[in-house]
Amino acid sequence: MNRHILVVAVGLLLPLALRAHHALEYIEMESYFTPRRGGALFHVHYDYYVEDADNPDADHWEFTPGFSYGLTDCLMFDVHTHFAKFGREHVVEARREEYGESGPSPFLEAVAFSLQYRLPDQWPIQAGLAGKLEVPFRRARRLLGSEDHVFGGTLILNREFGSHGAVTLNVNYENEGGEEDWSWALGVRSPLSMDPHGIAGGVEISGDFEGNSWAVLPGVYLPIREGTVFKTGLQLGRQRAEEEWVGTLRLHTSLMYSF
Repeated sequence: MNRHILVVAVGLLLPLALRAHHALEYIEMESYFTPRRGGALFHVHYDYYVEDADNPDADHWEFTPGFSYGLTDCLMFDVHTHFAKFGREHVVEARREEYGESGPSPFLEAVAFSLQYRLPDQWPIQAGLAGKLEVPFRRARRLLGSEDHVFGGTLILNREFGSHGAVTLNVNYENEGGEEDWSWALGVRSPLSMDPHGIAGGVEISGDFEGNSWAVLPGVYLPIREGTVFKTGLQLGRQRAEEEWVGTLRLHTSLMYSF
């Protein structure tokens, strides 16, 4: 898809429509649905990333607690933080030898804020728009070279089918220190049993518009009790690094409690 077409599409929706990491319906993708006014969602995630299957020094993990709140029936605020452990490959070269082969101890990497607005559910395709801001902490700036704030947005298009099934498209824009990145994600989720509120499954496919990465993330969403959902998934992908393709993996688990 031509990047200029995407810019026009986002521009047309901005006057009508404005989520980040809470991923209410999926694991990674932004979903159309948000908490109602006064409703809240506590979410906690654990992700282990293999960014190069042949280089264990590039591994890292993140523990991400967050909180989402419905400001209105259609507008949601979210805040979350990343507590992370990075392999030595992520550390700036000037500081790499200070920490040996294991890299630095886990630390708070960044805090992120987002707003999501969803248009009223009146059309066959539901639409929403999310904006985010991520601020790195001092240790991340010193050790990872994360000097700049990250801001961006996501266009969300959703189509429901059957009983609690959905197909969702995300178009993402991100800017870090003037470096722009456009990416996309397409997901489908559906109940796996006769109970529409029971266990569900989904698949999320993602990539960038430059053709430098792709990934597939199948997941399972398991209700534990009313308002509490456990999610897990394993993502497999490939990305281009210095003109070579490398394999990537990601293990995800999360727990979400709405109240």
